[in-house]
Amino acid sequence: MNKGILAIAGNTARDVMRQTVFYLIAGGGVALVLCSFSFTMFAFGEESRMIRDMGISTITMCCLTLASLSAANTISRELEKGTIVTLLSKPIGRHAIIVGKFLGILAAVSVVFIIMGVILVCSLCIQASLDEHIGFFAAFAQVGRSTGFQLVISFLPIAILCAVATAGSIFLGMISNLCCCMVVYVFGNLMSFFQGALRMKGDWSAWCLSPFFVLFPNLEEFSAVGEKFGSLSLHHVALLMIYAVLYITFVIVLSCEFFDKKECR
Repeated sequence: MNKGILAIAGNTARDVMRQTVFYLIAGGGVALVLCSFSFTMFAFGEESRMIRDMGISTITMCCLTLASLSAANTISRELEKGTIVTLLSKPIGRHAIIVGKFLGILAAVSVVFIIMGVILVCSLCIQASLDEHIGFFAAFAQVGRSTGFQLVISFLPIAILCAVATAGSIFLGMISNLCCCMVVYVFGNLMSFFQGALRMKGDWSAWCLSPFFVLFPNLEEFSAVGEKFGSLSLHHVALLMIYAVLYITFVIVLSCEFFDKKECR
């Protein structure tokens, strides 16, 4: 990999992790994951499943918020202050800047995701070990492995939204970019609903709106909350990963082309 990309990625990751919002979101997410054990005291026989679902949802939303905030702020802030010109004056291509920013933000978000995921898995294993009087590793085979599998799938939409926010930060400010990321997230999770509604109408509007279903990511397919470990085939997971990589590549390449044509002062 280009050394310039690695340098930009490292600096971006350190810059994100120095921000106060990074620790606020990380600390708040960990607190919510741990508090989820007290929220399910009346869920008789379903405590483990509800804690897992609430924990995965909390981790996903916290990391999505952190990725969107960091990506929306990283390039737009430098464009507004003019510090991007100093970076462009060095022997680093514009493509390397975009790719490095994206990888740096994703690396910082991955740190929070891994920490929160490990806390959730360990907490579930400890609870299962105490409730069923089994060893920690037996509890991990029972609940920890499936939770980790679902967390891997839940990380894919976070990476997609990170790429979308990075691309949007080229032309939009932080607030506008966050609003666009929210629209993409909501629309992406309602993709099947809109497709079904248009399919029932059966008129020309379904054909006219079909390009939007290609441009918007189908985030609903990545919803692993409530799924059981055995119901997710490796073939389906592989397709989801390929789709995520292809969509991220498409967004990053498109943002690089737009950034090449943008005049920076």
